[in-house]
Amino acid sequence: MARWTIDQSTTRTLDGIVALRIRIVGGHVNVLPTDDPVTFEVSDIAGEPVLVTHEAGILTVTYEDLTRGGLMDRLRPAQLAGYRSVGRRAATVSVRVPRDCPVEVTTVSAPVVVAGLSGRTQLRSASGDITLDDVNGTVEVNTVSGNLAARGVSGSLRFGSVSGQLAVAGGRLADVAAKTASGQLLADVDLAPAARVRFASISGDVALRVPAETSASVELRSATGTLDSAFGLDRRDLRARSNLTGKIGSGVDPASISTTTVSGAVSLLRREPDAPAAIPKGDA
Repeated sequence: MARWTIDQSTTRTLDGIVALRIRIVGGHVNVLPTDDPVTFEVSDIAGEPVLVTHEAGILTVTYEDLTRGGLMDRLRPAQLAGYRSVGRRAATVSVRVPRDCPVEVTTVSAPVVVAGLSGRTQLRSASGDITLDDVNGTVEVNTVSGNLAARGVSGSLRFGSVSGQLAVAGGRLADVAAKTASGQLLADVDLAPAARVRFASISGDVALRVPAETSASVELRSATGTLDSAFGLDRRDLRARSNLTGKIGSGVDPASISTTTVSGAVSLLRREPDAPAAIPKGDA
């Protein structure tokens, strides 16, 4: 196993990397694609030195006392207080990996940028924002209050947050599930045949825009939030519950769209042909 303890700016090039794991506290994380050997750069180090290991093809960037994982289990303030200078730890970590390299990143407050990858991507953060650009494959994102901004994401997307916002523009998704308590869920995407869309929130608003020619079965539900659709759907209002349901389009292999809120407003919007994808604002 190769092992480096890094306390000053360092750049290295490695061969034989089959997976990437990053677990840091503050700073910034960038993961980008390359057709050349893997390169990692660690800079702007504050607090504890960063530990980098290369074992069995897995490149890991972390700290000496976080090597066994479980960082997300330590994100509560009472638990973090037990870790030496954890609030003052920071580093900028930039890594270039093969496009199909599986990536796992966990941070406390560090923002994360991932672009151009096609392998499995797992991202977790307490308060750091996450940005995805031209990422496809299976993507899982979990935050406490961090926001996710994505452009051109294709494949499968999972998002879970307490108060963080999901904002997706462009891409073609076959499976998307997003759940939040108070964050907004906003998406303007194409749907693959038989795609599944499931959005759920308590008080956060939901806005989904799909192409006008989309075929899908739709069920929009809310306890007290308003429901609006740019497509013709059947409305049913009951005590403490409203539904908009129906089918849109007439293509084969229709998608399935389901949204549920308690008090958050829900909008299903129509994107006209040739209109660019953009973050919807929730106005039907």
